[in-house]
Amino acid sequence: MLQLLRPRHIPETRVYAHLPGFTVLANVFCVNGTLLLVSDRRDSFPDLKYILSSWKEVSGKTFVKEPTEDHIRVIDRKTALQILGISARVLRGTTWLLNDPTAYADESFSLRALRTHYMQEHRSRFNQSILPPTRILFPQISNKVQGIPLGLSSIPRLLFPSSGVGFKEDWHDYILLGRPIVIEHLVALDSAATSRSRRISTNAQEALGHLSVGSPLSVFNMIPAGWWSGWRNNMAKMLDIDAHSWQGESSSSVRPVVTYIFRQPNTGAVLDTDDHRQLIRNLNHLVDSHGYEVHIIDDREISFLERVKISLRTTVMLGTPGSGIMNAIWMHPSRLSLAIEIFPDNYLSTKQYFVIGTAGIKHLAWRGSQPLFETSTPLSIISESYLARANADIPPGTVNFLKQPIHVDAVAIVNYVVSWLEQDQGTEDEEM
Repeated sequence: MLQLLRPRHIPETRVYAHLPGFTVLANVFCVNGTLLLVSDRRDSFPDLKYILSSWKEVSGKTFVKEPTEDHIRVIDRKTALQILGISARVLRGTTWLLNDPTAYADESFSLRALRTHYMQEHRSRFNQSILPPTRILFPQISNKVQGIPLGLSSIPRLLFPSSGVGFKEDWHDYILLGRPIVIEHLVALDSAATSRSRRISTNAQEALGHLSVGSPLSVFNMIPAGWWSGWRNNMAKMLDIDAHSWQGESSSSVRPVVTYIFRQPNTGAVLDTDDHRQLIRNLNHLVDSHGYEVHIIDDREISFLERVKISLRTTVMLGTPGSGIMNAIWMHPSRLSLAIEIFPDNYLSTKQYFVIGTAGIKHLAWRGSQPLFETSTPLSIISESYLARANADIPPGTVNFLKQPIHVDAVAIVNYVVSWLEQDQGTEDEEM
């Protein structure tokens, strides 16, 4: 319990690190669901629209606006004393607050939250002291709604066994306490706040479109993959995966592992039925012709744990736009690790490119019978080209285009996989 008898007793809110949609704060107060940032210096905080958003669901559709004073505001210590009263309950440790609704939530949240801890501004001083998180909250997502990504609760329990996981109902319990709460350390993530970044767009409509076709991770600079390797290794240990079994090509005694992950049929992005069947046949043929280990995964018929176990051992992963190809974040980053995302003719998204690239895995966009970019193309050029093409290729009604079957040349893409895996292996693998 924190006693708040005088203004000087009230701890000021501090900003440890910030990029639009990714904010690390200390001493954040919460009263009736409103986040209060306490300081006598208003200019010490970024614009609040870059920290949090207001989400609302109407008739099954999700709407987003900039936050109001009911969501987040800055107050001075004198005002804080009037609002907070004489005491506040303290939530010790680090709280992750992931403010995205179900429509924009996916299993990359752990990658995004951990990447937030590695911001250069606070990495050396604060990173070790505020990890792992004590609690992980999804205030916009009900645990009673179907369609919640399985990893929202499973990933934290595997990576951080001692951390608690709460959803909308749990957040309401905090609100109903009717007394002030002070959050010792808060890591706030909000995709819509990222989309308002000038780096992405100054046009509100384009910014909203970024939620569907882009990743919040685009605001970060790429850093060496080693930052994520420790967390990947922790996942492998929790799932009892032998480290040597998922090194892929790094050992002559271990075969390359090729994984095709899909949801077919589905309302999302799927291959044309004939192309899908041909791709499966051609991939399975690699078992006899090249001695590869091949996995064909229907995302609807495999458990979350089995899916991650296979991903940890995968050398090359193939999939269409969506959550399936995102499993590449669990792959071991080596010289031959590659995720191939198969796009339709009229659609290109940067979402998985940034997610997978942040995890240190090479990402290749494929369309029809050929790749859109060579893997040797400099990262900066790919990034700019992706963004330019995505903006040009995404007309209104994007979701409708993903309902059309995607055509792919199964022979060409499998030949590419073979040529990729059979390239000169005389050079020792190096971690990216």
